Amino acid sequence: MSEDLVILFHPNLDSPSLVAGFGGWPNAGEVSSWVISFLIESLGAAKFAEIKPEPFFDLIQQRPLVTIKEGTIKSVKFPCGAFYSVPPLGGHRNHVILFLGQEPHLHWSRFSEAFFDLCAKVGVKEMITVGGLYDNIPHTVDPTVSLITNDLAVVDRFGGKRLRLATYEGPMSIHTHLLVEAGKRGIPAMSLWGHVPYYIQSNNAKTCLSLLDRLRTFLQLDLDLREVQRASELLDQEVERIVKDKPELRQYIEALEREFLEEEGSPPSKRKSLKTLPQGGEKVIRIDPFLRKG
Repeated sequence: MSEDLVILFHPNLDSPSLVAGFGGWPNAGEVSSWVISFLIESLGAAKFAEIKPEPFFDLIQQRPLVTIKEGTIKSVKFPCGAFYSVPPLGGHRNHVILFLGQEPHLHWSRFSEAFFDLCAKVGVKEMITVGGLYDNIPHTVDPTVSLITNDLAVVDRFGGKRLRLATYEGPMSIHTHLLVEAGKRGIPAMSLWGHVPYYIQSNNAKTCLSLLDRLRTFLQLDLDLREVQRASELLDQEVERIVKDKPELRQYIEALEREFLEEEGSPPSKRKSLKTLPQGGEKVIRIDPFLRKG
């Protein structure tokens, strides 16, 4: 077993599915970390293993967090990744493992060895990573969810939920590295990417809802998403309130809507490649997060 892996207890799992999310660069709209945090809380998941942080993080770039009260250090938290077990309960039909961590700065191959050592130990049968990317899309349409996979047979299990097969060339995230490594180990794997309007730099509950809805179908989870639906509606309402007083922004969003409809009507070969768009600029709306978990 990898020296970077710490086992807290051994869960009783039967061929679990693994769902992983990462903070950092592949977490636009906080959808990756938010979706996994929501699942951990909603499904009553228990942490059973973690990956040691020291080999994988530049602690100057991402400093540990400390809690100090009345002159006394209460806790110190290093960036790391942890695994949580979810036995089938209620309407759940499958065992599930959740992983939540930060995208490592260093030693991706060594990180993946620890990651897949855990997968082998508990018999993971498939892996899904959840990511978020900024895209040149309007907030007024149903969020796009893109799929990258090493096994296209998985698409049918989404029960007709719309997915776009991704076309992309550019900088790589830890998600792609893990998909490649999963393929070497014979583990069916996929990444689901929620597209976030780049002019909304905030927790995006609407995109989170789209991802959670697809995960619920794929994994046959008994999930109550009403709270997320309400948060999505609140986000739309808040954006509309801001846009109402900004005619230039309204015109810009209307242009995005026209471009989106034109592209949706074009064949896949003619669609634009996915791009992670720059943050900032005059057309960025910053909205406080509505719903945080974890």
